[in-house]
Amino acid sequence: MKKVFVFCIGGTGIRVMKSITMLMAGGMNTNGYTVVPIILDPHLDLEEKKNLHSLLDSYINIYQQSINNGSSTLNHLDGFFNSEIRLLNQLNNQSNNTQQVAGSKEKFGSYINSAALGADDINNLLIETLFSSKNLNNQLSVGFKGNPNVGIVVLGEMIEGADWFKAFKMHCEKEDRVFIISSIFGGTGASGYPLLEKKIRGSENEPTVKNAIMGAVSVLPYYGLKDPATTGSDIDSANFYTKTKAALAYYENTVDSDYLYYIGEKTLKQVYENDEKKQDDKANFIELVAASALFDFLNKEKPDKRQFLSRAIESDEESLDLISMGSGYKEMIKSVADYMLLRNFVNKLPSESYFPLKVSRGFNDHFYKDASFLALKRFTDIYYQWYSELAQNKRTFAPLHYDELKKMGGWIKGMELDAKDDSYYLLRMIQKSNQEKGEDHSNKFRFFLQFAYDAINSYTSKIKK
Repeated sequence: MKKVFVFCIGGTGIRVMKSITMLMAGGMNTNGYTVVPIILDPHLDLEEKKNLHSLLDSYINIYQQSINNGSSTLNHLDGFFNSEIRLLNQLNNQSNNTQQVAGSKEKFGSYINSAALGADDINNLLIETLFSSKNLNNQLSVGFKGNPNVGIVVLGEMIEGADWFKAFKMHCEKEDRVFIISSIFGGTGASGYPLLEKKIRGSENEPTVKNAIMGAVSVLPYYGLKDPATTGSDIDSANFYTKTKAALAYYENTVDSDYLYYIGEKTLKQVYENDEKKQDDKANFIELVAASALFDFLNKEKPDKRQFLSRAIESDEESLDLISMGSGYKEMIKSVADYMLLRNFVNKLPSESYFPLKVSRGFNDHFYKDASFLALKRFTDIYYQWYSELAQNKRTFAPLHYDELKKMGGWIKGMELDAKDDSYYLLRMIQKSNQEKGEDHSNKFRFFLQFAYDAINSYTSKIKK
């Protein structure tokens, strides 16, 4: 199998990987690449990192259930959950936890052992020049608080000699690729991307690693934080653009990715609570756009020289839909629309008494209580929450009338679907079942996903035309 190692650096990397997972669940494929996410963030107890690990486990479980045929393995599906995700520890039986070195309550000053210097040691002047007293007193367990000068020191230790980095280099093969996700305006991402890239390109003893096709998405400022004067935080979003300009100047002559995507907003449209410990930020449209960069990258060949790319929208609207986003986003909107329609089936069919496939295909009470279907329902509930956040954030990604299922013909904004209500889709599921009775497997869960996708796609395929 060919793989793409996706390094998710910092909070932005985590949130973009969540959007990648959701788009894959909705049917966007990775051109045959197995996605291997590697999360690089020093936060010990960050809830969104735990949630991402749980989401990835759920996706992997559903994917495996869809290809399981007892003693044999089936090909992947064409629609929902069609591409594989594997964790690094599944490749090499190594820990996928990349936070161990930096993830402690130790202060940065203690970490670099500054106390061991004598009072008259000239190196004290160097440390005071490079790091503020706040830098030296910050605990590493809550990240680098927008300070790449701290991040570059600690992340170097997280990478050098780490089991997970050795495992990555061991399993990076000829057709494999590397993709790095980070922000450019904080501490972890801004320092982590060029450092990690340098480590990979400097792998002289592993030419396959050194020469792997590499892509990266660097997320520009897209949200603000409440005034630190009122929150007591050490992070001031008023400095985001200044930090971005400095980082861009450095990246211009330093980074060496084959494809580098820049994604961001012109203004900081959303303002979040300034809480470094929780970082309980809602899903944002910019993270979704950044996620789309991975799928674009996996369909490109190695270029003759570095390529710099970005994305635009058709109209600068506060609420985005099929029309205002433009034709380049049709596949993304279809993926989201398809999965939100699947949610309708997942919620409605367990109580549908007269659905013919209840008898002929076994979509009965026992099926809806099975672990596979329950796992799908849990994932679908998380998906719904994710989309709801996108549809309510600033700027809003809201291409669907997603709570108006009785008006399904106009369910996608800017387009009229031929299916006026869910009976159209259920009939298509029945018709697809009749065509597939010769299938040589007994995986009911796979049939459910296959029939549901075929029914939905028969109506939503016009989105991409």
